[in-house]
Amino acid sequence: MKCLKAVKPTEDAAVYLYMLKKEAKGKPKKVAKIAALNKFLHIYYARVSEVYAAE
Repeated sequence: MKCLKAVKPTEDAAVYLYMLKKEAKGKPKKVAKIAALNKFLHIYYARVSEVYAAE
């Protein structure tokens, strides 16, 4: 999440924007990063499941 925050992605930025939203709501930075990591893992799992379900 540290790299994600440093790079500021322009494409596929759902996780980055989610982290910024959580920080804007007043969550501590660590809490916002963990929430963004959780969102990333859910997205990653869904994409990997799509690939293996097609086989």
